[in-house]
Amino acid sequence: MTGAEDPRPLGGPPADTSPPSPEATEPRPRLVALDVDGTLLTSDHRLTPATVEAIARVRRQGVAVVLVTSRPPIAVHPILSALGMHGPGAAFVGSQGALTGWYSRDGQLHVLHQHPMALASAQAAIAVAAAAGLAVNWYTGTRWLVRQVDERVAREAAVVGCRPEVVALEEQASGPDKLLLIATADHRAALDDAARAMPTDLRAQTSNPTYLEVTRADVDKAAALAAHCAALGIAATSVVAMGDGRNDLGMLAYAGTAVAPSNAHPEVRAAAGLLTASNDDDGVARALRLLVP
Repeated sequence: MTGAEDPRPLGGPPADTSPPSPEATEPRPRLVALDVDGTLLTSDHRLTPATVEAIARVRRQGVAVVLVTSRPPIAVHPILSALGMHGPGAAFVGSQGALTGWYSRDGQLHVLHQHPMALASAQAAIAVAAAAGLAVNWYTGTRWLVRQVDERVAREAAVVGCRPEVVALEEQASGPDKLLLIATADHRAALDDAARAMPTDLRAQTSNPTYLEVTRADVDKAAALAAHCAALGIAATSVVAMGDGRNDLGMLAYAGTAVAPSNAHPEVRAAAGLLTASNDDDGVARALRLLVP
């Protein structure tokens, strides 16, 4: 389903000329991988009742649901709790693929896989960011570290619902799972410059117009999702993936069925085999009703 030049919308009028229903053309999904911001959550970062119900229904049918996000674990936990997703059967991929784990009901993080970058590479990356005037966010496990809470960091804290620790990043003893570099709206070109200047053992991907996600070069959402599916014995053809950002392209290419909400980046819409409604119009719930009836 991936790579279609003209993605077909989910559903459509009941006419003989309408496309075949997804359930008639795809194997029944065994796992649904969902991006969070711009896909699972609305533009004001909420879960709608329809989305919560749809995910609960799919899980009751024995289909695994995995959140695959650039958010760090501390910013994933409240969403998992709202969805009632706890325990080893509710694993998530966080920090742009650098950490896979699950939360117990008491809020304890259980790490399955963690792929931190080399400390020297991380320090080189934050030097690049500092020269470009970018805000640096350092994520390791459940910790979010910053040099200072400026307007950009405060905005991110409001979005994810948690606060960072203010520390000297240059004094950290080990490398982070992920760095998030944030530009101002009128200084977006600095992200491209920073991405080109990154050490060769790091990967830099944009997740929205002002955010650059930096991980180890062999880390991304697709690699983490593929490893998790392999551990579960689930083939890519039995995976549905949904995402809206350019950092979701690898995940969509991996999955047997790739879905994009109508608000997705044009490259993502072109790469998806199916289109659903926007994140503000219950796109996830609508897609799940058709793909996992």
